[in-house]
Amino acid sequence: MYPPRTKPRNGLGRCDDCDRAVLWCTTTANRVPIAIDPPEDPTGNQAIRIDPEGRYWARQLTQARPAVETREVLRRPHIASCPIARSRAAARRRTTSRSRTGARPTRWQR
Repeated sequence: MYPPRTKPRNGLGRCDDCDRAVLWCTTTANRVPIAIDPPEDPTGNQAIRIDPEGRYWARQLTQARPAVETREVLRRPHIASCPIARSRAAARRRTTSRSRTGARPTRWQR
């Protein structure tokens, strides 16, 4: 088992892979930490807001809520610009597509 984190990731920090500065936010949907690039980007798809306690919250723009609401800023997720994370994700896609999924066929289906 992995040791539990002593402090939840929220606020300014560093990427575990490329060591660039990132903004750690908590997603509103699943309450998991996500790395966001710090500069504002009008083409981004993550709406970031800060609550009164100083925690950063991220929500993805969807068809249900496509616009930025009050006190939200658009930014891009860090995985879009992290060279190591992108190559790792591409390798994961290459290896998972080769594996078989589903139930094995029975004798009469072969």
